[in-house]
Formats: sequence, structure tokens, C-alpha cells
Amino acid sequence: MKFQVSDGEKYQKVMQAEIPVEELEMPIKFACKRLAEKVNIPGFRKGKAPRSMLENYLGLPAILEEAADDLLPKAYAQGLAETGLEPVARPDAEVVQMEADQPMIFKFTITVKPELKLGEYKGLEITRNIVEVVDGDIDRDLEQQRKRMRRSVISEEAAALGDVVNIDFKGFKGTEAFPGGEAEKYPLELGSNSFIPGFEDQLLGSKAGDELDVNVTFPEDYQEKSLAGQPVVFKVKVHEVRKYELPELDEKFVQEVSETAENMEQLREEIRARLTEESGRMADDQARSNAILAAVDNVEVDLPPVMIEQQIDEQINQMASQLAQQGLSIDQFIEYTGNSMEQLRENYREQAIMIVKRDLMLEEIAKAEAIQVTEEDIEEQLQILSQTYWQPVEKIREIMSQNNRMEDIKESVKMQKAAELIFTEAKISDKIVDREALMQEAQARAAAQAAEAEAMEDDSPEAGEIVEAEVKEAE
Repeated sequence: MKFQVSDGEKYQKVMQAEIPVEELEMPIKFACKRLAEKVNIPGFRKGKAPRSMLENYLGLPAILEEAADDLLPKAYAQGLAETGLEPVARPDAEVVQMEADQPMIFKFTITVKPELKLGEYKGLEITRNIVEVVDGDIDRDLEQQRKRMRRSVISEEAAALGDVVNIDFKGFKGTEAFPGGEAEKYPLELGSNSFIPGFEDQLLGSKAGDELDVNVTFPEDYQEKSLAGQPVVFKVKVHEVRKYELPELDEKFVQEVSETAENMEQLREEIRARLTEESGRMADDQARSNAILAAVDNVEVDLPPVMIEQQIDEQINQMASQLAQQGLSIDQFIEYTGNSMEQLRENYREQAIMIVKRDLMLEEIAKAEAIQVTEEDIEEQLQILSQTYWQPVEKIREIMSQNNRMEDIKESVKMQKAAELIFTEAKISDKIVDREALMQEAQARAAAQAAEAEAMEDDSPEAGEIVEAEVKEAE
């Protein structure tokens, strides 16, 4: 085969593949064999008709077309290998010439990986914000451990926030019970906000044996349209009230939560050391992320739109998979949030652009730094996959090899090493920050983003999730 490459439209190259007549003999022979097994020709068993009969019965163009169907993907693959073109999307393929005793010519219009100009990626000045661990953090950690070890006991007292009431309930819209609105012996923690707004509040002060009516109104955006915005009443019977008892912070508690501490003072020091280590690890992760983002800001690249759209597709698919685990479809999510698919895609666009730039940059750094992947690196990745999917390493290796994914692992390792190089080569300065100040800063960013979203009339949930993640990270 012969290949020629020329410039196409923006972002594209045109690769022409020419297959000489002498190289078409075997492909045409195999095409005839396949066709002979598909058609019934009078006087011949299937698969036994000679080429001359096939030409008379089907015509030469049909035979050449069958050969072309087989040759086209092979020509494309060989052309990429010989020309070094790196496609980022499926090509547009066209048969230019397909005639008797003439070379067969294909044309592939290929959107190729764009050229990227690296900016500064070494010596970047990055601040690592390390949250100072104070006594209040240790107190909160101890309280969380107490809550994990809490036990519930039956109480004769009136139900209060945090108590669990065991109830029967049945919901009525007017005088008719509605489907899905009843349960027996249901344990409900008051203050969990797991029921319709107002339901749990009306159970405060109730005691075992009480029977009461709970009047609530379903939210306007409730998924069951027949109940959305409708007032209903629940007939409720309280079987029991259970209160949580927390363990005392004494030596028995110390022995249950620690293998080494002998008293509360030593336990507090253990917690301080652990929280300090976690703070440093989180600071490293954030600094690593900031270093990569800073390097991305320094690159120059003109991205083909198809690369951005493909990345958005991937993010939408990931979201759809997560929703499916909650029993929702992407269409239901769009309906509930009042968005459209176009709005949802637009919400992901900026992040998609950053991801595509980042990946292209890391690939280019790996080339520039001649980053190598060792067998030990591959083995480590296989071990990680083994632990993730609960499969023996050899089984993972077999699966990856059969699906030609070992090269993907190598490329992934190269990019990981490139990302680590950016971080290790950065000029990092440490800054001790107060947790409360960090939370206030995150909340201020949240308020600013909320105001901007409102001004743009963007009610998408993604912004809220990002803000919530920032606040949680600060906490």
C-alpha cells in the first residue's frame, strides 16, 4: 500500500491509501469465497461457485465492494502506523476509486491530535495550605468516635431531636390512602430530614403508645406528580422511643478505641498525630492539584471541538452510571432538575476543556522528559487493579492482555509520573492556616458562586456539589 498525507480543514489531515492491482488479487479471492457462501447460484452448492459465475451473477462491482469492506479498516490501521498520524475521533472514510484492473484508492479525513506548546511546568511556585490541628479538632474527633460507639436504649421520655421513634404510618390524600405511603415498625431518627419536611417535627414530644395525625404538604418538585404540592395526613402510631447513650470519656473508652494509649492524654496525642498527618496529606494532594492546574494554564493549544465533546460525553456517561446506582436515569435527572441535556453538557464544558488540556500536556511532558515505564511500575498498577476488582493479579494481566489494554496501562503510568514530576519540581512554600478561616473562605466562595449562578439563572446541581465539596474539604 502507498500512503499520502495532505492538509484538510482545520484540525484535520487527509490520508489517501492506494492499493496496487497486484495486491488486490488475494483480497478479491477471499471476497469471492465469502460471497459464494452467502448466495444461491443454480447448479452450484454454497461456497463452490467459481469467480466467473459470481461475476456473471452478482457483477464485478459487488465483488470489489466486498473486498473494499475488508480492506478499508486494514488500510486505515496500516496508514496510521506508517504516517504517525494520531486520530482523536473516528475518521470519515471514502472510496475514491474501485474499478476493474485499477488500483483501489481510499481517502480518510482524520481529526488529529493538536500540537501543544508546553509552557513552564518546572519550578512553579505553589503554596501548600496546612490546616493547623487545634484542641477543638481533637474534641470533635473524640465526639465522632463516641457517636460511632453509641447504643440505643428504650426510653419512657418524650421524643427529642436525635431520638429514634419506631412507628407505623399510613398516608391519606383526602379520604383515600395513597400508594407507597405506609409502613410498619419503621425506625425514624428525628432530625435526620429523611421524611417530608414537617413530618419529623410533629413527632417531637411524642411517647410510646401515642397515636397522632401528622399534616404535611408534599414539595412542589416531588417526583410523584399526583402528590406534588398536595396536602396529606399521615396516621401515625408510636411503638417506642429509643434514645442514644454515648460512652464516657474514661479509661474503658481509651482501651476500646486505641491499642497503644493508656490514658486520655495519650489518646489525645495519638489523635493529634493522626490529624496532623491527614492534614499534611490533604495539603500535598491540594498542592499537587494546584501545580498541575498552574502548568495547564501555561500551555498553548487549539483544541478540536470533537475532543471536548467526547470528554463531555464521558462525563455524562459517568454521571448516568452513578445515577443508575440510585435507580435514576439521566432523563429523570434532567426532568427533576428542570434542566435540558444542552444545559447539562454546557455545565461540563469548562471542566472538559481542562481535562483534555491536562491529558495532552502530561503526554507531552512524558515525551519531553523521556519518562520510562518499568516492569515494576506495571506490576504495581496490576496490583492496584487486583485489589480494586477482587481478582488475582494473573487474571487481571490476562484480561488486560486479551483486550490489548497493557499499552493503556503504560501510558497511564507515564502520565502519573509526569504529574508527579510537576509537583516534585515545584517551589512549594508551606502556610499554616486556621480551619475556621478556611471554612469561611470556602463559604464565601460558595456564596459568590451561588450569586453568580442566580444571576445567570443557572439552577444546575453541579455547582452546588462543587461548593459542598469545597466546604467539606475545609472541614
